Amino acid sequence: MNRKLKVLFIAMMLVAAVFLSGCTDSHSVKENNSSSDNSMEKVNPITEKENSSDDKPVSVAEDIGTNGTNESTPVYSLNDTNTTPNNTLNTTSSNTLNTTSNSTSYSNGNVSLSTRHSGSGHSSSSSSSETSDSDDTAELTDMAQRTVTIPTSENIEKISCLHPIPTYMTWRLAPEKLNSVDMVFNANPRLVPEDANETLNGLPVTGVFFKGMNQEQMLALDPDVIVSMTKDPNLDQEQSDYAAPVVAISKDNLTDYEQSFRLMGKVLGNEEEADELADYWNDSITKVTNITSTIPEDQRVKVYYASHDGPLSTVGPLTVMSSIIDLAGGVDLYDTNTTLTSTQKVDEHLVVNIEQVLLWNPDVIITKTETEKNTILNDTQWQSTNAVKNDRVYAAPRWESLDGIQSIMGLMWTAEKLYPDKVKFDFNNETRAFYSEFYNYDNITDEQIAETTA
Repeated sequence: MNRKLKVLFIAMMLVAAVFLSGCTDSHSVKENNSSSDNSMEKVNPITEKENSSDDKPVSVAEDIGTNGTNESTPVYSLNDTNTTPNNTLNTTSSNTLNTTSNSTSYSNGNVSLSTRHSGSGHSSSSSSSETSDSDDTAELTDMAQRTVTIPTSENIEKISCLHPIPTYMTWRLAPEKLNSVDMVFNANPRLVPEDANETLNGLPVTGVFFKGMNQEQMLALDPDVIVSMTKDPNLDQEQSDYAAPVVAISKDNLTDYEQSFRLMGKVLGNEEEADELADYWNDSITKVTNITSTIPEDQRVKVYYASHDGPLSTVGPLTVMSSIIDLAGGVDLYDTNTTLTSTQKVDEHLVVNIEQVLLWNPDVIITKTETEKNTILNDTQWQSTNAVKNDRVYAAPRWESLDGIQSIMGLMWTAEKLYPDKVKFDFNNETRAFYSEFYNYDNITDEQIAETTA
């Protein structure tokens, strides 16, 4: 082969080599790009981190026996900062709680609240000095003077209560929203229509704030709102523990029930009936005080109230029982005592000694039970009191007691007992009207009206 042919052959070989090399590199790039795409489809770094067994959230639902898929029992998980599809307890700030799906976040101290719409990405917030710009929430001041943001009444489907008073009010004003009944309400007999009893007996039973609550049970019930009382010392903690806003109402004074009814009407979306009951309550008090307020101070009878703990257990001056005695025109044992602590003043189980009672020398003694009445009458230590000497020791009636919703009738009964010559009601008719209005119950008998607790 001559020199020219050799040069031409070598040039052709070089061109062929370059061409073949380019084809191989192009194919490799395509394979690599395809492999990378497939990898991205299979591995989302955010999803992978959430689903990793190493970073799996701790779920309360696992402890209470749910699988996390039941919509009525959402999963509450402890996470860092990510917003996940599940309801999460956000641990990024102290005393802060977040829930999704029309959830409300609370930061107690300066009760700040915000609502996030499920599936929307829109969120709004408010504090005690702001008004929420969301149609899904309403801000209110409860009777413990706490500013609380709750779902609007049409967005509230489930309410749980930590005391029998709000349990009753929820049943009376919006029974379909009652998510559970507390153990005290459940244990006490009640005069209600039979169909109402069947409904109430079918609901889950929870604890009460003064006996103890089950956090896991409350989380499983998943109420939209929880209602407790102003005497509950753990309102803000419960709001965090139970993953729902906690509203407080009051029964510290008989007059507080009126406002409690009105507040519950706003929460439950039944202000019309709530206001009717509140007006009835206020009118009943006025009916009594129009008479008893005219009694001169020096003619008011001295009263000793024995609570259910025994004859030597009474109540502080800032209790519903003491307020009833006051409104009925009496003077309670501790009305003028200035040595009581703030805790003792609201105590419904104050221990006293017989010397204190004898020194007080009550004109009238009211007991919670028939047993306590008989104990006092048969105990020689009590014989020197004016109440025993004048046969003015009374056991409060069972269905018109000095506590609970029936306490408005307890006021009428007490006023009649203290001043039988001045206060004259048709007590049986008043009681029938009360039970018809407040319990939708029209079958109470004269025997039941006169019945006392053993």
